Amino acid sequence: MLNFKQPKLRDIIKAPAAIAKTRKALIQLYRQKRQLLTDDPHWAHNDAALAEFGASYTRLFMDKLWESFNEAETIGDSELLAHLWLQVTQQEHGTAIHVNYADDQGANHLLFTIDQAMQTNAHLTAHHLPQLADLNAEKPHYLLTDQMFPALLKMINLLYEADLRFLSPQETILQPVNGLHFNIQFPETKTMTSTLKVSNNVATPVKINLEINHYAVRHYQVTDESDNDVTDLGKTNLSSQGTFSWQAKHLPELTNQTLTLTVEAVAIDALPCLDDLFVLASSHNILMRAGKDSGHYQLELPNKQALGLDVDSVAETLTLQYPDENTQIYELCKTYPFLGQWLEKTLATASKK
Repeated sequence: MLNFKQPKLRDIIKAPAAIAKTRKALIQLYRQKRQLLTDDPHWAHNDAALAEFGASYTRLFMDKLWESFNEAETIGDSELLAHLWLQVTQQEHGTAIHVNYADDQGANHLLFTIDQAMQTNAHLTAHHLPQLADLNAEKPHYLLTDQMFPALLKMINLLYEADLRFLSPQETILQPVNGLHFNIQFPETKTMTSTLKVSNNVATPVKINLEINHYAVRHYQVTDESDNDVTDLGKTNLSSQGTFSWQAKHLPELTNQTLTLTVEAVAIDALPCLDDLFVLASSHNILMRAGKDSGHYQLELPNKQALGLDVDSVAETLTLQYPDENTQIYELCKTYPFLGQWLEKTLATASKK
């Protein structure tokens, strides 16, 4: 249902097969044309026709994607590509592109999908791709041969460059380490308080200090003697020495009242997953150190690269950082198997919360 003589479509077809640019251009054109259709009464609620219309644009994106794979180094002349075929399918709210692998017996295996391919929230979903349990097994068994992995890694990196990503590290080890983001287990929250009587001297600012040391603040509140919330009357600050402060200009309406600062915080230097990683790294003579900022840690790996770990105590998450944005979990954990073991245990523990 596409008119290939249409100038904008012709430009997309003739343009170099850059996945991100192709997808952006097609989505823009698809939305414009779909809006024109839905403004017409006989198309507005014609679900079958609209679905086929969306599938037409998705098929063009699929063909340009295939073109990009064929032109990419590592993929174009690979054994993997000789076994792959792509397919457009309908979903409840759009279309998907299936990346299928045909084995030597002719059986098809769905490796992964690009879900909601023509939507801005499109993402990858793994189906028959290796996971951490496969990597950490005594005798790993993969659907693909070792010779096929470089091409598949390159393929995933190309899709990530186009902002098409897997939604969680549990899905597969074929995703970049840098930016990997997941929930972790935290210890119980601790409640700490500090009080201050407001001076009747108008020149004296109100400042309540509380030593929280290596704890991270999740929530705080300041109340007066009648338990009224006056938090918004001041501002907070956390010093590098671990002093949490709430400060306000003189509050005449609260003169001679005692204010209470209540802080709920969690000890981020006592996270089970970080303790586990420290022990594992030490057993391999790898240094793990705390960064300048609270909640930031680094592993100094033998390959002269630093694996960063950033803790978010409010969201209860850990984000990994790695200098080479294309290095995937599979590659790093093949080099340092203890990282794969640690990551599998960390994800499994967090999922039991």
